[in-house]
Amino acid sequence: MLLARFLRKMASNNPTVNRLEQKAAEADQVIEYIKMQIALLKEKAVLQASKREEKKLRVENCRLKREIKALKEQLVQTEVRNGVRQIPVPSTSSDEQSDHVTAAPKPEKHEVPVVPVSVSKTSAPAGEQVEEKKKEKKKEKPDKKGEKKEKKTTSGGDDDSKPVDVSRLDLRIGLIVTAKKHPDADSLYVEEVDVGEGIPRTVVSGLVNHVPIDKMQNRMAVMLCNLKPAKMRGVVSQAMVMCASSPDKVEILDPPSGAVPGDRVTFETYPGEPDKELNPKKKIWEQIQPDLSTNDQCVATYKGVPFEVKGKGVCKAQTMANSGIK
Repeated sequence: MLLARFLRKMASNNPTVNRLEQKAAEADQVIEYIKMQIALLKEKAVLQASKREEKKLRVENCRLKREIKALKEQLVQTEVRNGVRQIPVPSTSSDEQSDHVTAAPKPEKHEVPVVPVSVSKTSAPAGEQVEEKKKEKKKEKPDKKGEKKEKKTTSGGDDDSKPVDVSRLDLRIGLIVTAKKHPDADSLYVEEVDVGEGIPRTVVSGLVNHVPIDKMQNRMAVMLCNLKPAKMRGVVSQAMVMCASSPDKVEILDPPSGAVPGDRVTFETYPGEPDKELNPKKKIWEQIQPDLSTNDQCVATYKGVPFEVKGKGVCKAQTMANSGIK
């Protein structure tokens, strides 16, 4: 009985079920439409964002170009100040192309090459720059060789421009602080000599057979200080003791009383400045030495002009008159 009633009621409600199903189908269509609209809105939002980003990138690109141009100008000015030769590069349409790039709808494809411009000195390709640098180096090499030659001539003293006379010799008063026998040569002394430089010079002298060792200690002498240092039996000699000399006898020249280590020995008619170091190839000492001698009063002279310490007197040998000096 109850079942029959339920079936009759379901039959009577059948149109209602149909309407509900119809409404559900319509609702599904609306939801699909809304989903499509949402997807379109998302795409539109992304497109607008990309356009804003594109605009920002264009502005940033223009700013970078201005900065790069300013940096290139500064670089060129700095190179000119430092003496770097500028190589003119033929103008191309690259600038015009870059202007078109900024106005193009997709500038991001052309932004990548902009960055290296700040590194390059010119708009020429890197390969061409390398070739130009190689050519410049090849051209500059002969000039550098010439400069080296000039430096060599100047470092050895103005040998060609200065007269060859006694003014080229750096003769100074020295104090032989100590003297001892050379460990490997019986005829040589090794001395420590104060020539006014703070640190004594080591001097090797062949005076063993002429001057007793006790006469070498704490003794004033005239020293030639600008000979090139030379090794004598393993010991480097940095100066030479000036002596009156003959085949049978040798005497160390005595400075005037009152002279102190470092005093310069000068010559009245030869006022030039001494060389920093005599060039052995020019044979300066060998050309001057024959004109050094003592006069009949044992005064040391160059062509008759005395060895003089200004304000203190002349240098002399003890007994050797009219003898050579070396």
